[in-house]
Amino acid sequence: MSAWDELRRTPAFAANWFTVQQSDFELPDGSVGRGWQWLDYHMPAVGVIAARADGAILLVNQFRFTTRTRDWELPAGRVDEGETPQIAAQRELREETGHRAATLELLGYFHPSNGSSNQKFIFFIARGVEQISAIQDTNEVDDARWFPESAVRAMLARNEILDGMSVTGLLWYFFKARDKG
Repeated sequence: MSAWDELRRTPAFAANWFTVQQSDFELPDGSVGRGWQWLDYHMPAVGVIAARADGAILLVNQFRFTTRTRDWELPAGRVDEGETPQIAAQRELREETGHRAATLELLGYFHPSNGSSNQKFIFFIARGVEQISAIQDTNEVDDARWFPESAVRAMLARNEILDGMSVTGLLWYFFKARDKG
């Protein structure tokens, strides 16, 4: 069996962050699927795990209109056109928390919904983090706060962090930290 071969792609709807594409494709068995709709994200997004030497992690508090929830999350956002993911990570950290990182270490990336989109999240671990200003994006972020690692782990265990990107990034970070220890 081979990969799916796209026969035709037609934009169904274009938005700022993504386009809804409609594709026809040939399956490995030779049959043809028609009109499959999927989200084509124009740029990846980044998430930042800002970690202090004592293990504390910097989270932001946001209200999410789409789910009508308020949550503690990792600083994150879209990579703007012309930016590298590293520059976007530093920008998002500064805008959402007022902090900057001395170094960024690539943790990895993943596709959160690869059955329906090509969305890509890229994670960085920020070290040597220092506050340089107040929160800049006050329409999006209400608060930024350092939490001890044990508190973040407890929040995850109690299902109090609901943002999928944050859950994935934090669990991946803790898993990687355990492997190093």
